[in-house]
Amino acid sequence: MENIQLSMFSEKELAKMISPTFSRKKNQAEWNLRVNRLGAVRADLSKDLHLSEEGCPTIQPYFGIPEYPLINFKEALSANIYDYWIHWFIDDVFFEQIWNPKYTERDIEILCSFKGMFTPDFTLDPRLSQWQEQFNIFRSRAIGQLVQNRGGIVIPTVGWSFRRSFDYCFCGLSEGGTVAISTNGVLNNLVSIRMFMEGVFELERQLRPEVIFIYGDKIELRTKARQIWHPNTQIAHLRNQDMKKRILNN
Repeated sequence: MENIQLSMFSEKELAKMISPTFSRKKNQAEWNLRVNRLGAVRADLSKDLHLSEEGCPTIQPYFGIPEYPLINFKEALSANIYDYWIHWFIDDVFFEQIWNPKYTERDIEILCSFKGMFTPDFTLDPRLSQWQEQFNIFRSRAIGQLVQNRGGIVIPTVGWSFRRSFDYCFCGLSEGGTVAISTNGVLNNLVSIRMFMEGVFELERQLRPEVIFIYGDKIELRTKARQIWHPNTQIAHLRNQDMKKRILNN
């Protein structure tokens, strides 16, 4: 892994290595369809948001850790017990609705009923253009700030892709406090691992968090911040089921 120099490759080449079926043109068409369906411009929210100098919604730091079990956003919508922290480490398709004007107000009321939440983990990866990534960061911070404005407890979720994203993926966040990251999909190949490691280093350099909450497969990280790991329970369940099948078949 140490011998891989990401600077040797173009963004398109890196995207191909991470996702062999990558097609910028196809992805752009799919993205445009999704944005047109959900509505990218939310002028109705602007009046309620405090923006940083870069124009990104800000999140106040939270100096604490989740002290309740986790539940994903999809499950939270139908829950009748609220002693949970909400996470969004699932496919975007399960929570894109929160940006739809039809559901935003209702969903935020639901979020505020729980003990706390991480901000939405909208996709940041090499298959997206720079403006797509910035839009997803804006949406994540906006939802987090709207919940904070109503008294909810929020821990920001941070993600990144190429080095270019280091210029904007930490926007709207203050130094210190707790942040959340995910290793979902990171262990797929060496390039993904190297990009993830570089991002963790940059996270510490720019935000200096006190605690990093890490959701997903465990990977050795060298950080000054305290690390709290939480397994991806859905993947763990699937692995256990697969193991049981293998044992029974033998």
